[in-house]
Amino acid sequence: MALLFSEAEGRIRVSLAEVPEGTHALSVPVRREGMNRAPRNRRGLLRIREVDLVTAREQPAYEPPENLDSRHLVWVLSTQRRSWATVESRFGDRAWDVALALVRCGGVVLRCVVDDDLELAGPLAWRLSHSWALQADELLQELRGWRDPDEVRKELLALMAPVSELEREQVLLGACPAGSPLRVPPDSAVATEAWTAYEAAVRAASVWWPAYRDGERLSAKELAGLALSGSKKWTPPRQAAFENLVGMSFDLALDEADVDIRVRGPLRWRVGSVAADAAVAKPWIALPAGALRLVGEVEHGGRGVFLVENSDTFERVCAIPEVTSQWLCIWGKGYVTNKLVALLEWMRPERMAIWGDLDADGIAIIDDLSRRLDRKVHPVGMEVEMWRAGPYRDQEPEQYPKARALAERMAAEGPVELRALAAEIAVSGESCEQEPLHRMVLPRLVGLLEAVPAGG
Repeated sequence: MALLFSEAEGRIRVSLAEVPEGTHALSVPVRREGMNRAPRNRRGLLRIREVDLVTAREQPAYEPPENLDSRHLVWVLSTQRRSWATVESRFGDRAWDVALALVRCGGVVLRCVVDDDLELAGPLAWRLSHSWALQADELLQELRGWRDPDEVRKELLALMAPVSELEREQVLLGACPAGSPLRVPPDSAVATEAWTAYEAAVRAASVWWPAYRDGERLSAKELAGLALSGSKKWTPPRQAAFENLVGMSFDLALDEADVDIRVRGPLRWRVGSVAADAAVAKPWIALPAGALRLVGEVEHGGRGVFLVENSDTFERVCAIPEVTSQWLCIWGKGYVTNKLVALLEWMRPERMAIWGDLDADGIAIIDDLSRRLDRKVHPVGMEVEMWRAGPYRDQEPEQYPKARALAERMAAEGPVELRALAAEIAVSGESCEQEPLHRMVLPRLVGLLEAVPAGG
């Protein structure tokens, strides 16, 4: 089952006696020092008192058990969490079988007690999976008959009719049989199984495309207000679905987009049921701020992660297919944010490389990241000979003593490979930015990255 980043942190799969078929048992994390951690006793041994049962297989965004009628599904979807006593009151002797059926289809996560013999001792409660929780409102409307599927499709077709860029999507939706439930058409560019994300993307794109053609820049909140009946209606799944439909990164398509990091390379991530592929995104794909804890499943490969400090350099790197096919390239945006650090900790790439400015802060950024990750981060394109050649950027007079002091500290305790560079910067305080060095570094970047060892 696809877990949120915040859910996956601190969890491990637990081997218990007689775990129900089609499910996995995961440890319930404990919160210590601001982080989720696996439950351990004072001797560092695992101490399992509770587990969460989740589906063992990848499931569609919404495919409920066949033997659960709509009346019961409304009850399941109407509340995020249910105590086991409430579930038993509803289903009686069928409660355990119903709960397991919902777990296996990816609908709920079932919290259970574990006894001293590492056997399941009974359920405590369930909660909706994040996929079902994201769709709950729309699914309830459909199940209760509040929305006529044919009328909803008719409305969306009317919105897309004057927008030539959505002609293919209009044909796909128009082919849905009359009277069928609201389901995303096969082969939709939106790349989601969740109707709520699909509908939001279609509504937003129908408004966005005419404005974009006329050269009008809409903000994220403005578009949501016009198309989604509320400026705060954007969610990570809806943003990803909109990106897929218009073929453009959210922060490039809209002003004031709430974006944290940009990535390009061998990574595929799912938010709810919406998939986005950073390997084919051009020039990159953006992860919205706060979405890391909502991203459910990440598939990543290649040789490792390559962080680039500045945006212009990042864009140039993204245009080198020999790099992006092997490295997950991330715009570091200066000093790395806590959310990006959390992502890197979660991913644990085999190799981690970074290209920063040749100045005191550039070295300090690498030192800071290495310490926070407690691992080696290998600098590339930051040889002392390049700094000596310049050119140096203009700085205010008061910046030089600060740079010299920081460089002096980095020369003593910073990354070993950069201490010689730091020692020279400590003399003058000069700064050499990435951008003037593109012609010297980019042609040999593939070779520099190939030399990055595992573990660094």
